[in-house]
Amino acid sequence: MSTPKKKVVKKATCSDMNDTDLVEVHAKLGREKHPPTKHFLQAPLVFVFLFGCLIFFCAIQLAHSTNNFQIHPPEPDIKLTPEEMEAKRIERKLAGGKRLFNSRCASCHNPDGMGKDLFPPLAGSKWVATDPAIITKIVLKGLKGEIEVLGKKYGTVATVNMPPQPLNDREIANIVSYARKSWGNDASEVTEGQVATFREEAASQKEQWTGDQLKDMYKDSFSGD
Repeated sequence: MSTPKKKVVKKATCSDMNDTDLVEVHAKLGREKHPPTKHFLQAPLVFVFLFGCLIFFCAIQLAHSTNNFQIHPPEPDIKLTPEEMEAKRIERKLAGGKRLFNSRCASCHNPDGMGKDLFPPLAGSKWVATDPAIITKIVLKGLKGEIEVLGKKYGTVATVNMPPQPLNDREIANIVSYARKSWGNDASEVTEGQVATFREEAASQKEQWTGDQLKDMYKDSFSGD
């Protein structure tokens, strides 16, 4: 007895369809909507919620451990008295003046302010520690010629004349204040406002000062010489 042959049904492909058939198939697919799988959205939303909570709590912990994401931790909130605040201000000012002095002046006047060879000392000098206008104007315009410091003559050689220093008012206030308060000197600080005034007063001075000029301008500072 012969086995009946199965009828082979050939599936239609796009190449077997004309344009009208393709349009009908696409229209039918557009009308058919498959119901969503049960609990398809609930599970992913739960994981998203849990992951968001994890990030939130980690961010809070990180903020507490890094001082609110600051690179440098804040300084402790210590209240200073007005006197202590003023002392801190002067300390910072003199530290800035010392840096400038060491980079611009120490090669001639020595870091200890005692001078060397042909360069006069600044420690105990009337040119530094009396009227603040004297040393400030010297920094602004320079100094040439012979002067006497602590009983010794300096400036007898033209090559040791001091040139003007290209510094702004704040830098001059810092460096002059440092010189007036170091190496045993105990004179007042010089402010930026004073430097601006001295700069204006010296505006007409085209060349370096001479010692005689300054001594004539500030006689009281050199009394007894």
